[in-house]
Amino acid sequence: FMSTSLIYLSHEAANCVTPEETLMEQCQTKVYGFLPSSLIPNIAVITGVAAALFMPFIGAVVDYTPYRRATGIASALLIGLIQAAQIYTVSETWFPMAMLQAIAGFVYQVQVLASYAYLPDIASDVKQDVMTNFSSKFVML
Repeated sequence: FMSTSLIYLSHEAANCVTPEETLMEQCQTKVYGFLPSSLIPNIAVITGVAAALFMPFIGAVVDYTPYRRATGIASALLIGLIQAAQIYTVSETWFPMAMLQAIAGFVYQVQVLASYAYLPDIASDVKQDVMTNFSSKFVML
């Protein structure tokens, strides 16, 4: 739902919404330096670049310091706070919310990193077949 809202609001900011409140097919008006149709790919690119730059450092923190649990808790809380802030996505706030969405994507990757870091500890406590069964169900979530 967030992507749909952001696309609609970015088109609205670029005056690319018809009087019937549908999106114009060929909108070439740029808003904040990009086409409204490229908003979601840009969010994905920002998330990916941030993950590529910071995941080695965060991975080292998770693996080699006692802050694995704190990293997981902090990332979960941050995702919750970002989601709470995004409730207020309206025409005036869509661009900051789009930036928050890019941050949320990165923080989600941090959450997954912290969660997966627990798998070797779990595997050492159970047998191989139990761990395989658990891992297959855990990854599907």
